[in-house]
Amino acid sequence: MRINPAADQDETAAVERLLAAVPARQRALVRTLLTNPRYGGRGLRAWLGLMAADDRPLPAALPQELVEVYLRDAEAEPLHDCEACGLAVPVRAGWRSGHEPSCDRVYFPACPHCGGRTGPHAFWSRTAVAN
Repeated sequence: MRINPAADQDETAAVERLLAAVPARQRALVRTLLTNPRYGGRGLRAWLGLMAADDRPLPAALPQELVEVYLRDAEAEPLHDCEACGLAVPVRAGWRSGHEPSCDRVYFPACPHCGGRTGPHAFWSRTAVAN
């Protein structure tokens, strides 16, 4: 029995949206990692969760080097985003203290899609309105 069929539909739509943006030569491997956790892909699934939860911006075509980080580094997670276009970008998180992770490795200080600055909550901070 499904508890929340609408959530399943949202996740399926997010999977198809993400796969459509992945370069064709990487698509089959990304699909495998998204659907079978035993092969890895934790960062890709985390990205998928972000997309399903808050409709994050996603370009029609992802840069190959961005996807490659997730395919090569099992510890890469989408914890930064681009200030300009909102694309989630991977970092390798380090030891966690408090609520925010530290970064052992920043792969893209500039967005591989648009060249904008990246950082934790960069897009959402830029678009926030103070009360």
